[in-house]
Amino acid sequence: MTTKSSELLQVDSWDYFLNDDSPAREHVEMFRETYWPHIRRELRTELGYELGEGQEPHWVEAGRAVFYHQTLVSDYGRVTDYGFGPTNPLPVGNAVQLHNYLKKGFRLRSNVEPLADVESSETADLAEGDAWAWENAPYVVPGARADRKFITWEAYRMYCQNRGVPLAYDPPQEVLDKMKNYPFYCLVHDHGFKAKRDAHQHRAYYIAHPPRGRGQRHATLDEMEVKTPKQTTNKTTKKTKVT
Repeated sequence: MTTKSSELLQVDSWDYFLNDDSPAREHVEMFRETYWPHIRRELRTELGYELGEGQEPHWVEAGRAVFYHQTLVSDYGRVTDYGFGPTNPLPVGNAVQLHNYLKKGFRLRSNVEPLADVESSETADLAEGDAWAWENAPYVVPGARADRKFITWEAYRMYCQNRGVPLAYDPPQEVLDKMKNYPFYCLVHDHGFKAKRDAHQHRAYYIAHPPRGRGQRHATLDEMEVKTPKQTTNKTTKKTKVT
């Protein structure tokens, strides 16, 4: 039997960018309870925009939230699409402000349109067997109040990408196989580069301070370089050794 939660796309909870021990948490929760229902209702009744079920901004303060916007970088006529990345916290204290962001193409979650119905990972019901998988999740990021657990590499990678957390685990075999096709590979952004210049531009964008870039930590070019083990042959024994 298929449950509703298995049919809906599961997304990160509203407090994804809010630290567990943040002093703003109490104020944000009060804002969500008092003002967010009115903003959502006014967006629908006064502005004719109905958010999908389960859609809610990533609140970081009362009336301020992180959105996602598409990043297109043009370099000598060649446009590179970096997908939807998180913004700096933006003011969103009323329906008009929220509507303006949505009209500009901003999203509340990077991987889904604001009109689509979703289910928050905070409230999603676990199917039979999922509870064990969650308890034994292979990827864990320690937290002040509770650890963040991830069952899949993709979910773990996206969390590290958005929070600027260095990857602490080796990638799965399918990612290692993709890396073989490139001399440079960014694990946290799951993107390969055929030329060193392209890898350098990618890193330069993420470490540059806004508005030129994201102002985030990023792997160095040496760390992005895909190093293939070298094979040497012993002239005496004729045996091949991998180093």
